[in-house]
Amino acid sequence: MNGREAGRTRMSGPARPVWIFVVLLAIAAAASAILFLPAAIGFAAALALVPFLAIALGVLRRPYLGVLLIFMLEYVRPQSFVGALQALRLPLLANSGLLLVLLVRVIRDPKHLIVWPRQATTLAVLLAFMALSVLTSRNNYWAFQEFRVMITIVMLFLLTVNYVDTPARIRGLIGLLVVAHLFLCGKGAYQYLVGNPWGTTGSVGGSFLGDENDFALALVVIFPFAYFAVASARTAGRKILWTLIALAFLLSIVLTMSRGGFVGISVTLIACWLRSRRKLLGALALAFLVGTVALIAPSRYFDEIRTIQHTDEGTAHKRREYWMAGIRMFAENPLIGVGPGNSPLLMPQYVDLPHEGRHWGRAMHGTLPLLLAEMGTIGFLIYGAFFLQSAGDLRRSWRERGSGPERRRFVEYMANATGVSIVGYLVTSTFLSALTYPHPYVLASFCVLQRRIARGIDEETSA
Repeated sequence: MNGREAGRTRMSGPARPVWIFVVLLAIAAAASAILFLPAAIGFAAALALVPFLAIALGVLRRPYLGVLLIFMLEYVRPQSFVGALQALRLPLLANSGLLLVLLVRVIRDPKHLIVWPRQATTLAVLLAFMALSVLTSRNNYWAFQEFRVMITIVMLFLLTVNYVDTPARIRGLIGLLVVAHLFLCGKGAYQYLVGNPWGTTGSVGGSFLGDENDFALALVVIFPFAYFAVASARTAGRKILWTLIALAFLLSIVLTMSRGGFVGISVTLIACWLRSRRKLLGALALAFLVGTVALIAPSRYFDEIRTIQHTDEGTAHKRREYWMAGIRMFAENPLIGVGPGNSPLLMPQYVDLPHEGRHWGRAMHGTLPLLLAEMGTIGFLIYGAFFLQSAGDLRRSWRERGSGPERRRFVEYMANATGVSIVGYLVTSTFLSALTYPHPYVLASFCVLQRRIARGIDEETSA
């Protein structure tokens, strides 16, 4: 047990007069601001003030609820459906507010130390490197936008490892993620059935859920948590429920028509079987899932998958050329790359395709070429250390597992699901520019949490 972990104590909430004063001050400030808004906007803002303050009060008393709120904003993304919410930058606002609550509590209680795992130090180094890249990049604006996105991700990582610190809270977070993905599955299925220009699920949200390939990646990442929950469930009813959820995720991957998603889920299914304790039952379960989806899947999906082998034509050929463009960027800028967010802007200068100008703004469609092109050797080493640290936490949690059958059962479930999910992310992101998607950082936080639980450092808090 290191010093940081040993220093973890029960967090006490802010003194009642303090948080009452903060709430009253916030109400006064909000009411004053509304007076200066146009009548229609001011009326809408006044209506939103009450639920906003209710949520803020609940988060102040139980910051764990704030973490759930942030994940809901990230994955359900209501701001993508309501245009007026986009300008508020709700995920950044919620992350910043909750991090401020954490810092205030640490200041008030110096004996309490923030949980700061090795990955946090690595991410801090990454942020410093990206901040420097803002100054050295050709286009400072886009470099800064990537830096801003990464700040939000690092804040979410820190908040997760500090507040989602018990098995019950981790189960709650995984439950929220599963429900959020089921909601996205429903939206994607609706868009597929009513038809869209691409004949797929289309976009189910903004940002890292911007198209069907992004959606397939998200489903590949969440699938292992449903699969291993089937074996972990105690009752027949729960086993059936988790089986249906796993089927929904698989069918939604099919409806995306994503070839990268097919490769990713294929490797993920194999990894699920390899990590299954009972290989025969695992093989039967996977055969049932795959067979059921194969019967339901539209014939056009199999036609789309057959085109994977045609690498010299269509989008596969373009993707390969984009990868080569990324390698050329890296060859000319091997140390620090061309800068975060700059590779799409420089694509016409490096791609070997007709009409180079038409490829301006094109994504790299490959996470590794993107990392090398935009962050060079330094960025590659930083991310390599980040993944190795998470893999080390996985290995240690599997070896220690904790005391008591329930704790061991939970740690085994988390280690299996998280490990396979990381494999799914690495394979599927081969075909996407997914460097700043939240998936690897959320999975890294799970690696930290399950190791702490395996070592017994998970006191229930009233935070």
